[in-house]
Amino acid sequence: MIDVAVIGAGVAGLAAADELRRRGFGVAIYEARDRIGGRILTHLDARFPMPLELGAEFIHGEAPLTERLLREARLSDYDLDGESWIAERGHFRRAEGFWDEVDRVFDAIDARRKDLSFDDFLAQSPGGKSLARARAAARTFVQGFHAADPAELSTLALAPRNAGEPSEEAARVGRVVEGYDRLAAWLARDLEDDLHLSTPVREIAWEPGRAELALEDGSRIAARAAVVTVPLGVLQAPPEEPGGLRFRPDPPKLRRTLDLLAMGPVLRLVLGFREFPWSDRRDLDRLRFLQTADETFRVWWTAYPLRVPVLVAWSGGPPAGAMSSRSPKEIEAAALRALSQQTGLSRQRIASRLEGVWSHDWSADPFSRGAYSYARVGGSEAAKALARPVEKTLFFAGEAADEEGRTGTVEGAIGTGLRAAKQVRRALG
Repeated sequence: MIDVAVIGAGVAGLAAADELRRRGFGVAIYEARDRIGGRILTHLDARFPMPLELGAEFIHGEAPLTERLLREARLSDYDLDGESWIAERGHFRRAEGFWDEVDRVFDAIDARRKDLSFDDFLAQSPGGKSLARARAAARTFVQGFHAADPAELSTLALAPRNAGEPSEEAARVGRVVEGYDRLAAWLARDLEDDLHLSTPVREIAWEPGRAELALEDGSRIAARAAVVTVPLGVLQAPPEEPGGLRFRPDPPKLRRTLDLLAMGPVLRLVLGFREFPWSDRRDLDRLRFLQTADETFRVWWTAYPLRVPVLVAWSGGPPAGAMSSRSPKEIEAAALRALSQQTGLSRQRIASRLEGVWSHDWSADPFSRGAYSYARVGGSEAAKALARPVEKTLFFAGEAADEEGRTGTVEGAIGTGLRAAKQVRRALG
């Protein structure tokens, strides 16, 4: 019997395994995919002198845990700089005051009141006529940044915390120069034979002090404790479906907790150009973020301050979900059409400069079943509930189980892995 079985080799599982091994515990990690990193997926193309991130890309907010690991791994990062613009039907203008508008709406949330969906909160017209535009901006923000459905999203989960305004993580973003996959590789550097790839865990039979894993190949592994780091979408999936995971028995209150959380859909296309279609406009040289009026692809960003002609098309929440049944080619065509219509640049001009398009469908991926999590109405404390150990035997980690409001971020995932490792140490002594 091993000390600890870790299910999932995303950064939460890797951080937990790394910390436990440092403390002298015997650890084995089981990953369904043929690679590590989970929802980090870094692609390299010789035509572009930077990694192309198809999953997690940014360092959000201060992120002290991520920064510490980057220093240990001798990796480098940089803050995104540049300007935000709005493009609508061929007209460009600078975007000013967006974050201030969003925060004014969030500041109107009273954490002492009963929870509401964000849509119901906005329907009360907080701030009156003076915040009408700000309310529209806040609704767009929660769909894009949180990948959330405003009709389901918990308003209390958005209430300003002691750490600062809810938009701070979005306003300050950085990027790993060498690629986020290098951070995952650093965490896995000493695992060797204890890392088992292409090894889905289909069932965890448990009792206090013992967890038995049933692997897809029929073999079984016994451990004193299990750290479960699979994404929320996998925990919510019927266990008989591809990628599903069965608990025998279900931990007390687990299903109720999971029902208070949701996995948000995202469309993310990385467009690589020979040169930007607007390269003749010197006023756009420092373009970082571009907001548009398109119904689906409302947010775009470049690699600035790196002068590499890469553009990310982004859609989150219901607009992304509405496109989920389309083929990759149809989604690509919709993004290019939106870019043309909103910037006023011809399709031919855009296509003639385009060298490649890359994406990954996280919602269709059976080992993620969505991009990242958010709290439904009544679920503002659900992440804390998910983070509690079960009979000193089952421990949950991953961005959905972050107690500090960092859901949807690599920093949150790392934090939960370290938190779970600490809980295991206390339980096993």
